[in-house]
Amino acid sequence: MADDLIEALKSGKMAAVRAAVKDNPKAACHPRAIGMAARQAFLPAIQLLHENGADLNASFRNYRPLHALLQEDPHVAAGHPQPERLACLDWLLQHGADPEQLGAWPAARAIIIAAFVGQPEYVDRLTKGGARIDGFAGAPFGDRKLVERALRERPDFARERDSGGLTALQCAAGSRLPGAPVADVARLLLDAGAEVGALTKSWNHDVDALYFAVGANHGPIVEMLLEHGADPTATLAHAVWATRTDMAELALDRGADPDRATANGKPLLNDLIRWGQIPGVMWMLAHGASPNIPDDHGWTAVHQAASRGNARILKAVLEAGGNFGRPDHDGHTPIDIARKAGKGKLVAMMP
Repeated sequence: MADDLIEALKSGKMAAVRAAVKDNPKAACHPRAIGMAARQAFLPAIQLLHENGADLNASFRNYRPLHALLQEDPHVAAGHPQPERLACLDWLLQHGADPEQLGAWPAARAIIIAAFVGQPEYVDRLTKGGARIDGFAGAPFGDRKLVERALRERPDFARERDSGGLTALQCAAGSRLPGAPVADVARLLLDAGAEVGALTKSWNHDVDALYFAVGANHGPIVEMLLEHGADPTATLAHAVWATRTDMAELALDRGADPDRATANGKPLLNDLIRWGQIPGVMWMLAHGASPNIPDDHGWTAVHQAASRGNARILKAVLEAGGNFGRPDHDGHTPIDIARKAGKGKLVAMMP
């Protein structure tokens, strides 16, 4: 079975990998296998799979070997990629892995992913391996001259999209390359007409430049985006989830409403509780978020806290005025939720 090969790859033992391939040679050609080997920077396994017919550009759940290698645990002390990852990258490029193929979420060329990961060593090797360096690549590099050239050649460049759907503004906003002057490039693109709210499809939701800028901790770009019409309430949601309290404060200063902020289709406070994000929960409550905003099913933050079983969170939402007697659309109160889940301690907190 292909699963046997996957487990062998996870073990990191070549003897197990060889045995799994011998037992089922066809499994070596499954895209998941080569992706797993690349993800682990398991070069002997990559070579064995390739010898047995694996495609170095195969895609599994939109991840190709190059993208899996670049995004999986790339850092060690001092922020440099592990030597084995660099060796794998070199080998893949030398043996036919195409850096122009799209992969990851949102879909992007490997050179863009390398910039998003923040590793100059990856960028250098991909460049030498034939990756195209154009205006979209120049944006996350902070290469103003390259972006200016793209704008001269195509005046609408600021509104165009790379092959995977990313805009140049999104590429600049998502860069984590150390010292790259991406804020300068972002302003250039905004002045040239870049769409602040342009959306690009990711794994299960659409993302915009604001999402990338908050995630990459680019405060100056976030401020620029707000100046150019970005929604302060959406900024608040991104910032709180990323625990960027300075950006969250900025969003509040620009008029963000904590009670209108949403995440994953739920009120932001409710979603933070759902996923156990205690710092974000406490920050929201401290800044006036109501614990009584219902979601589509009528659940408030109190219902959510009662279902999670975290006494600290429940205590916080109750102290903030949470109504433990409010029913959801099915008539269930937070007390009912806690009782059904067998959380006696929480039931006792809601007399």
